Amino acid sequence: MSDFHDNIFYFYRGANLKDNQRERQLEDNTTKALINTLEHCEKSVANKFLKWLGIVSEGQSFYQLQRKSIGKARIDSKPQKLLLGITPNNKHNSLTKLAPIKDGYSRPDAWIYGKNHLVLIESKVAGSLDKDQMGRHLQTLQSDHNVRVDFKIKTWSDIHMFFTKLINTTIEKDKWLIKQFVQYLERINMSKFTGFNTEFFDYFISHDDDDVRRWVLNTMQAFAEIVQPKLYKIDTFYDEFDIGRLEYKHKYTWAGFGPKNKEYRQYAHITIAAGLEGLEILLNVELKSATDKLREKIVKSPNSFKDYLLNLNIGDETFIQIEERKQKQAMVYDYNRISRIDLYAFKNKITEIESMNYLTSLIQKIELPYFSIRTIIDRDLVCKLSQKDQGATLIENVTNICRKYNAIIKFING
Repeated sequence: MSDFHDNIFYFYRGANLKDNQRERQLEDNTTKALINTLEHCEKSVANKFLKWLGIVSEGQSFYQLQRKSIGKARIDSKPQKLLLGITPNNKHNSLTKLAPIKDGYSRPDAWIYGKNHLVLIESKVAGSLDKDQMGRHLQTLQSDHNVRVDFKIKTWSDIHMFFTKLINTTIEKDKWLIKQFVQYLERINMSKFTGFNTEFFDYFISHDDDDVRRWVLNTMQAFAEIVQPKLYKIDTFYDEFDIGRLEYKHKYTWAGFGPKNKEYRQYAHITIAAGLEGLEILLNVELKSATDKLREKIVKSPNSFKDYLLNLNIGDETFIQIEERKQKQAMVYDYNRISRIDLYAFKNKITEIESMNYLTSLIQKIELPYFSIRTIIDRDLVCKLSQKDQGATLIENVTNICRKYNAIIKFING
């Protein structure tokens, strides 16, 4: 697995930093990464960035970081002025109208300026833009020449997408630098979900880097944020998702989908897990309230249950797994795998009856069974699908598997 610190923009975040110090350090470094990328690429890159912001640039741009002002005369002389707020995501974009505030001052995170343009940047990597702070920035840009000051908010994800699209249109030197910046935004989770890569899965070999662990967990969160609304369209049962903890010893990370407030665990539901081998999509029946319903359905309607299994038609990498839960201490259980039955066994005329009888017997005899139907998408295929269109095809495939699972979930829960 490559080291995150191989990226030229990545930095060591001191272990003893408090959360607010860590956030401020990340905010400053991310703004600096943007400015360094613009400053050290050919000027055409900066001009395209400015055009994306609605500014027509003439000639070279210049840059300043953490400067209170670049001089009133210089500010007043620019015919195009923009106050740009950058936020972590659209949830923090509620600020729409501003009025200048004359009292006090605020130091901008960065300035971009040239012969005919000026951009003042205030960025956040957590939380929202402060209305008073932005009002003071607006006052800084005001002049006596009645030049309009535009105000726009972009997310870091917007900026990530802009530079991603720009990569293949630039010279090699710029291409390398932009790739580094794009990768940096992905590693600090300032981009939308763009798929999984080998680094994500390789984490489960080493487990030894807190920064990478944080990135893995946040990538799973971003993945679940896209999957959940798609599942909700299939069935309103899936009105929330839950991300499991990822600790040093854990061999996988997971997201559960179902009713709010962790109620989903009381029912048959969908879980998606990610580990060294790839993604695993599970129809999950774990806690006693759910397994009691499963036991009742299998015993009373074995043929109906088998028909649902036969209608899955997902692929060769789908199987049923039966485990036994044994209480170790209060709220803590050991899980021991008892059996794995490939779905093909229920379709084969020679084995279908014996397989159903065997499954029924296990569910009846095990006091606390854990039943799951699992479909594996191996890591190579996950990465290939991710590279195709930044994860869109992968999401579609996962959603289709979940759609097929949903029929059985409704049968068990009904």
